[in-house]
Amino acid sequence: MQLDKKRPTVNLQSQITGICVSVALTILFITTIFMAYNQFVSTRDFLNLNNNTLFFTVTGSNTIFILLIFLVTQHQKKEKNKIIDSLSTLEHHQKLILNNKDMRYFTWDVKNKKIYMSNRSFSLSKIKSMSSISFEEFISRVQAKDINFYQLANNAIQGKINQLEVSFKYQTNIGDKWYKLKGGLLNNTNGSPYISGLLIDISRDKSQEINARRLQNTLSEVIDSLPLSFVLWNKKNQLVMCNSKYRDFYSLPSSVTKPGTSKSEIIQLSMKSLIEIDVQKNQDNQLPGLIGQKEIQLKDKRWILKTEIRTGAGYIASMALDISDQKISQQNLLSNENELINKVEELDNLRRRQDIQSKQLIELAERYSSEKNNIEKLENNKSEFLLNMSHELRTPLNAIIGFSDFLKNQIIDDPEKVKEYAHDIYESGNELLRIISNIESMTSLEKEEVKINKKSQKINTIFDEILDDFRNDILNKNITIKNHFNFRENMFCNETAVRQAISNVISNAIKYNKDGGTIGINNNVQNGWLNLEITDNGHGMTNEEIDTIFKPFNKSRRSNIINQEGARLGLPIANTLIQIHDGNIDIKSTPGKGTCVTISIPLISQESLPKTQKSA
Repeated sequence: MQLDKKRPTVNLQSQITGICVSVALTILFITTIFMAYNQFVSTRDFLNLNNNTLFFTVTGSNTIFILLIFLVTQHQKKEKNKIIDSLSTLEHHQKLILNNKDMRYFTWDVKNKKIYMSNRSFSLSKIKSMSSISFEEFISRVQAKDINFYQLANNAIQGKINQLEVSFKYQTNIGDKWYKLKGGLLNNTNGSPYISGLLIDISRDKSQEINARRLQNTLSEVIDSLPLSFVLWNKKNQLVMCNSKYRDFYSLPSSVTKPGTSKSEIIQLSMKSLIEIDVQKNQDNQLPGLIGQKEIQLKDKRWILKTEIRTGAGYIASMALDISDQKISQQNLLSNENELINKVEELDNLRRRQDIQSKQLIELAERYSSEKNNIEKLENNKSEFLLNMSHELRTPLNAIIGFSDFLKNQIIDDPEKVKEYAHDIYESGNELLRIISNIESMTSLEKEEVKINKKSQKINTIFDEILDDFRNDILNKNITIKNHFNFRENMFCNETAVRQAISNVISNAIKYNKDGGTIGINNNVQNGWLNLEITDNGHGMTNEEIDTIFKPFNKSRRSNIINQEGARLGLPIANTLIQIHDGNIDIKSTPGKGTCVTISIPLISQESLPKTQKSA
């Protein structure tokens, strides 16, 4: 069958079948109408047809037969239209092939070793009449070393191939051309295998491919000859190309840097850098698509400047230039600059040293004068301290010696008196021991020999216990105690040290208070600090006395207070113990009206590690 511009003709058998079907339908239709007229319209009975059973039987059969003929006719029309559409599509494809000057029909009779190739204008009916060439002649014109047509022939005879697609260079009468053969294995009526398909001229595509390959090779040679390293990654972080300088910088063999190798694999195998420094980007001269710039020191001590940019297609190109010479020059320049700066600084330091030495000489002279005065004051203070100590020690010793003499000589026979004198001896001994203990504590604090540990604990009963220790002294002077201490939370401290500090302050408040006086104890918490206020309405002090009261071995009360001279170590010891807790003691006093001593200790919400500090 030939596909040309005319539609396919209908044969005589189909025409006769159509006419017969039309006549049969017409007869059945007329018969049905006549019987209906005879049954319902006419009063006469033509041919004795007024039989209801016969009428409905014949009419129903005719109707069913008409419907069946109609359905069969419609189905035949649909099938005919499908065939016409398929032929139209085949005709359209044939026109496309015939109008394409780069496409030919190709038939290879494998068994007879003949090959048929069409020219541009031909029809399917002329395939057998196409000129043929022998298989040997075809092979002689084929210039394809990687295609074995003999092997293809054997595979075709053995039925090992179904589809075929090969490209080869072929020598025509007008020159060499590249063709692509796309076809399949078929069998003719005799069962002989032959390969039939299309022969597509791909000379232009092949020429472009060769030119592109040449251009690629030229570009690779140019990039490889550059004095800087170059590497290109695609969107999937796979290697596209790199030059020998890149392999040299990172000590990579050629076998690793093959196109398609992942970036992570190459980085893992490359030599790691020692130092990487980001270079500050210049916004005015920034390259389009610039990702970043780094100065990198390699393991062989070379320095390179690496620049990464992103292309419009999403590829990442990385270039690196050897800047070792510039770095060495920069380091030498920097070294010379630093040396010059050092010399200038050295001269400046010499000048400053001279100025400092001059000032030190002046300060030493002033310090010598000041220390001389301090030594004189210290000698006076120590002399005064020794006098005070002799008085402090003499009082309990006189009591001990006197009462002991009475008991020794048995001057007193009254047992109650003996008991009273023994008690006085005991109290005087304790007083003497207290004085010696205070001197010992102050000496240890000055030498920084005592260490304490702190912990989180409650001190809510500390004032009650201290006041109980001074009960007799309080009763002897008829002093009224107003204890309003109500702090119930934990604080981070050393209870023994805090107790001793508070005890020394309470002792002074009792000692320097007047008979029938009052001592008030209050507390408050402000900004994380616990403030303990101990007030009395005793003799009070001047500001000059307050300034020297924390210095050991200094006379800090008025000399006209009878029988109140002592070692003056209570407040210096208390001040040192509170300072160990990072706190402080503040004293406000008015002569003749009394004194208010405020002990401030910071509160710590959670325990920390034990801290080594001074204490008594």
